[in-house]
Amino acid sequence: MLLGLDASIWKMLVVVLLAPALAVGLLKLLLRRRGGIGTAWAGVLVLLLAGAATLLIILDKVRL
Repeated sequence: MLLGLDASIWKMLVVVLLAPALAVGLLKLLLRRRGGIGTAWAGVLVLLLAGAATLLIILDKVRL
């Protein structure tokens, strides 16, 4: 594997980075009639979702 890391770390990284970005893109698409969501709110949403996903991953690793 690349840099000696196993596949689960790469999968988690994809989830942490792509899930918030997809959520923001979906919200922008759904709310386009109302002007979408602002840049600041998109940033806040990305930070909150990435933080939540990271916390869930840490809790999952601690339980092992």
